[in-house]
Amino acid sequence: MKKIFRNILAVLALPALILSSCESMDDINVDPTRMDQANAGSFLNPIIYGMGTYTWTRYNSWTFPLMQCIVTTNTSNNVGWYIISDTAGDGAWTTYYKWATNAQAVYNYGVSSQQANYQAIGLTLQCWIFQLLTDAFGDIPMQEACKGEQQLYYPKFDTQLEVYRGIIDSLDVANSLYTPADGLKFNDGGDMMYCTSSADQEGILRWKKFNNSLRMRALLRVIDVPELNAASELKKMLADPETYPVFESNDDAARVHVSGVAPEEAPMTRPSDLSSYRQLSEFFIDKLVEWNDPRLPIFANEATNYDEDGNEYKSYVGIPSGYDITPTINGSSPDAANLATAPQDLWCLTYAEVLFIKAELAQRGIIDEDAEALYQEGVRAAVEQWGGVLPEDYFENPSAAYDGTLKRIIEQKFYALFFIDYQQWFEYNRTGYPDVPHGPGVATGDAMPYRYRYPAILQRMNKEHYEEAVASMGGDELNTRLIWQKR
Repeated sequence: MKKIFRNILAVLALPALILSSCESMDDINVDPTRMDQANAGSFLNPIIYGMGTYTWTRYNSWTFPLMQCIVTTNTSNNVGWYIISDTAGDGAWTTYYKWATNAQAVYNYGVSSQQANYQAIGLTLQCWIFQLLTDAFGDIPMQEACKGEQQLYYPKFDTQLEVYRGIIDSLDVANSLYTPADGLKFNDGGDMMYCTSSADQEGILRWKKFNNSLRMRALLRVIDVPELNAASELKKMLADPETYPVFESNDDAARVHVSGVAPEEAPMTRPSDLSSYRQLSEFFIDKLVEWNDPRLPIFANEATNYDEDGNEYKSYVGIPSGYDITPTINGSSPDAANLATAPQDLWCLTYAEVLFIKAELAQRGIIDEDAEALYQEGVRAAVEQWGGVLPEDYFENPSAAYDGTLKRIIEQKFYALFFIDYQQWFEYNRTGYPDVPHGPGVATGDAMPYRYRYPAILQRMNKEHYEEAVASMGGDELNTRLIWQKR
């Protein structure tokens, strides 16, 4: 390529990095086996792979301990005790804007080549990324973001209302652009999300389902924000599945499959690191034990302990969250073979999540469907997603049966969101469920954050717009509440 844009971090106010080949050598050093011009397809798989692997690592390093699912045993000075660094979100900001910029390139090349499916996918990917950013930070640059090649280095921040309007509207536009009959012209080998090739109608239909399922997630997040009329829009979508198809099975789910063979390397180089000085919590394990849940042996290993007579025994057991005194009992470790070993699927948005969204809408009376049936379908899909088989008597257990409450739906949804970026954190801050423990070792004043603080570089490089955003939101603190948060 003559000009290759890499890591255009417009939001961080850095100039675009443009690498030009030496003109005098262009005509001599031409490799006929390599692509000499960018197209929409050349950007697509790196975005999908990059987003899939990065969101997996964010769950493992942030959401996993923050939501009290896993507990460290070598330190109590981390996010599991709500000790949050001011720089905790810096990597997310930089990484997500990098991939949002590349998604913009997919869209732009789709426009220039008159390929509507690439335009649609570019919009879908950007909306996915922008929702992660706004849910993690609040006000963010959106309309003026990703435009470093236009010398726009100091983008204005959009308010959360503006961002959500943009996401909801853009996903609607993308839905109208998807053209299954056209496939993906520039991806003969198939894309990494749905293996869509130049003549694959089914793959494009699944991209369209991903787009609309993502729109359902966005609308649910802001369902109690009156200015956005999210409930009526969700009702409209679900009443017209021909226009707005959504996930109908686990086969439709958005996931990135990595083989473990370069360049499709797993997010964790050494799977054993998943359980290094880490054990699953009482909070996480006890509920699966109470439900007699088939995911328990998929997620956890039995721990070895000793009774009063010194006899060895094995069991599934968790250790206390936020402990003040290091536990003497051994807790179950996460099962690295199932969770961190390639080949593996990196889940981005699942069929189970869509079913739990529908169950909540039914529970709230927004749609006229059977909330209990949707709840049960959601549990089944979440179990089968991991290769488990739901026992026929599972819902005869009172603690697992639908009881008509939002709390019960979110308890199961919590496990359905296992290893999916920040979604457990976001849903907890939206609903206040499940009852996440606040351990005795947590210092007074430390608590679950509502958001990340903005990267400090914005205060130097985009100061005017940073200050506008802080004034709009009412602060740049971990406890600055976002517009959709009710907890």
